[in-house]
Amino acid sequence: MRKTLIALSAALALAMAADAAAQAKFQFKMTSFVPEGTVTWKLYPQAFAEKVRIATDGAVAVKPYGAFVLASIFEAHRAVKDRRADMAYHYPGFEINELPASAFIGDIPGGMGPHAKLLWVLGGGGEQLWTDYRHSLDYHGMFCGIIGSELFANSHKKVQTLADLKGFRYRTAGANTFVMRKLGAAPTLVPGPEVFTMLERKAVDGAEYLDPYGNYSLGFQKVAKYVIYPGIHAPGGLYEVLMRKESWDALPRDIQAKMQMVCDSVMIRSYATLNVNNARAMSEMDASPANELVELSPEFIDAVRKAGREWADAKVEEQNAKGNPWMEKFAKSFYAFQESWSKNSKYLVIDRQ
Repeated sequence: MRKTLIALSAALALAMAADAAAQAKFQFKMTSFVPEGTVTWKLYPQAFAEKVRIATDGAVAVKPYGAFVLASIFEAHRAVKDRRADMAYHYPGFEINELPASAFIGDIPGGMGPHAKLLWVLGGGGEQLWTDYRHSLDYHGMFCGIIGSELFANSHKKVQTLADLKGFRYRTAGANTFVMRKLGAAPTLVPGPEVFTMLERKAVDGAEYLDPYGNYSLGFQKVAKYVIYPGIHAPGGLYEVLMRKESWDALPRDIQAKMQMVCDSVMIRSYATLNVNNARAMSEMDASPANELVELSPEFIDAVRKAGREWADAKVEEQNAKGNPWMEKFAKSFYAFQESWSKNSKYLVIDRQ
């Protein structure tokens, strides 16, 4: 009898949720970069959809879909454009072959860490620059998550110096593909949901994917001994909620403001949760006899910074030749802020041993 009542209650809750969505004035199908049910799913797409419903008193219903249901993670922006999806919970770094300026929001190897990146975006002009850029492409994007620095790799091979990188079969993505190739690695692009299997089967020597907790929750440390840090290849990326500009413009101003507040909430709360979990994951892996933590050498980090900047400079020249000013606009703003912050943030207390 009790099981029957529980089943009926669950069915009723689902029916009520479906009815509420049907009654919403604005309804959106949202593709995402992450499989449904994962930790990252709960922190980002699921949290966004639930908070939007609450903040708008049910006027907006967002139905999130896991990666590859509506679209590949590499074509979410195109899926929004061609209307396969109304929205995308999206990592802009996946766009760089088509839209290289997006790397400044995804991640630039050797770029700003998450703290400085957040300040650049919210207080240093990055957000308005991104809005103008997205509007020029008939999109509207809202920053809706900041990633703590990733691990450089969970790896079967110990990589600490540039010499160790030679021939290293490395799963990566975005601008880091070009940087790693320049520094002697053999990078390969594998969709996120396939990374664990590739690492387990030793089809790659090592893989970057998420931050320490993200990789830990997926079990990477169970199949690869070395945990290599810091994530200088991806110091602090941002996620965005992307939609067509016409869809955004059709929303009342108060709904727009509420959705922006939701993204601000998701961004700061997920960032806090992730970094607490990241520290715990690093502690667990450090204590495990099955793992060895490896810190990249200063020479390695400097080389990635240099190669990342060279990649950006080359893209600025390439895009300017095509009459596209956005790469240069982002590079000037991004690197000026990074340089200023690096010089003038000495007052900060950083709790690190």
